[in-house]
Amino acid sequence: MNSKMIQENFLKATGSNIHHFKALFDLIPDVAFFMKDLEGRFVMNNRRACEFCRVKQESETYGKNDHDFFTKEQADEYVRGDQEVMRTGKPIINEICAAPGVTDQLIVYSKVPVHNGKKKIIGIAGIHRIIDGLRDIPKWQGRFAQSVAYIHKNYSKPIRTEQLAKMAGVSKRQLDRRFIRLFNANPNEYLQRVRIHAARELLEKSDRTITDIAQSCGFYDHSHFTKTFKLIMSCTPFHYRKSHRV
Repeated sequence: MNSKMIQENFLKATGSNIHHFKALFDLIPDVAFFMKDLEGRFVMNNRRACEFCRVKQESETYGKNDHDFFTKEQADEYVRGDQEVMRTGKPIINEICAAPGVTDQLIVYSKVPVHNGKKKIIGIAGIHRIIDGLRDIPKWQGRFAQSVAYIHKNYSKPIRTEQLAKMAGVSKRQLDRRFIRLFNANPNEYLQRVRIHAARELLEKSDRTITDIAQSCGFYDHSHFTKTFKLIMSCTPFHYRKSHRV
């Protein structure tokens, strides 16, 4: 089966004709849209998603998977999310992970299951965008983006929610609501995720002690780091390093 037929067969199985929406997807400059089949093969990508894959034409992604375009670590993480959605049938909404091909940025992403006419899951559809490029309707969206960027640049330092709210020009309660809506986490929970992301890279690519990594990423001590890491990653820093050494 050639790559074009993989796409055609998948879209036919959904019972929907979404080809006329593709032009609209391409007009969204900062949002990547994609669809994959049960085997994790791309069957649709908008222009922004193709940029992340570093290809000029969408057809160059047909029948290929994340491992054909991204690092093994990144691809493995994307695949885990895909499989969770297809296994449980539950969408993943506004989660964060490493941006494709970029080690110092994160994306906020959502994935939903795709069903055929018999309501059987046959793949997933998803969107993602770079966190630094978030846009929203409220007038203070630019200032909100600044508060998010501040977290990414200063995660190793103590950061108070009141400080972020002042930066965004809103109340603490408004800031909490915005973070929860976009990231499914309040500002402090989001900060911890960013810190854990930074710690993961150090655990994988450096020989620094776990205590040193904990302190450099903004955690009080080894115990605080381990507890937070296990809560987010479902394993201890020691076991993560052991299974993810580069």
